[in-house]
Amino acid sequence: MIRGVIFDLDNTLVDSIDSITRCADHVLRGMGKRGIDRATAERAMGLTIFDLFALVEPALMEGEKERLFNEYRKCYMDFIHETKVLPYAREALKHAKAKGLRLALVTTKSAWNARRILRVFGMEDHFEAVVGFEDTGSHKPSPEPILKALQMLGLGGREVVVVGDTAMDIIAGRQAGARTVAVTTGVTSRERLALEKPDHIIDDLSGLGRIIDDLVRS
Repeated sequence: MIRGVIFDLDNTLVDSIDSITRCADHVLRGMGKRGIDRATAERAMGLTIFDLFALVEPALMEGEKERLFNEYRKCYMDFIHETKVLPYAREALKHAKAKGLRLALVTTKSAWNARRILRVFGMEDHFEAVVGFEDTGSHKPSPEPILKALQMLGLGGREVVVVGDTAMDIIAGRQAGARTVAVTTGVTSRERLALEKPDHIIDDLSGLGRIIDDLVRS
């Protein structure tokens, strides 16, 4: 029986690739660096913004990385109109809450921006905990962010299901002892996701309700 659900954010609940691309391109060019395109942003999905910057400018100094991040965090919401809530995301959250489950968000975004995004789209109140990249020393595929969310919820690994669109989400969830659901709404193929042996693979979040119902009863 499960008592909670831990969701990823980007490309699981929202399609944010265009926002990420345009904001990162804006701050990089503003500091005299090369810009990026959508294909480069897609390569960094599931990683931190620092990893995305490193793809474009591998020789960045630590101070430059921090300045880029601070500018990125400040201007991200200027590009929020490029982000769209994915189909069935709101319904999935409502269904989970109706079942009495406790929800957390684990993202490689900053928790500050993640909360703002949830607020813009009216989803913030569903979540008891938000874990961003600044909250742990290691990031997905390390289980550390999932374990942090479990601690915040007061639950054990087998009491939750982790839902995400990347192999890193599935690896992190499994290593934390959780059940896992892979959703193919991101840039990772079904075949790549299947290699990580998630408990379930779904094409969109319309299929999550049935899985939740089964896990609540089990």
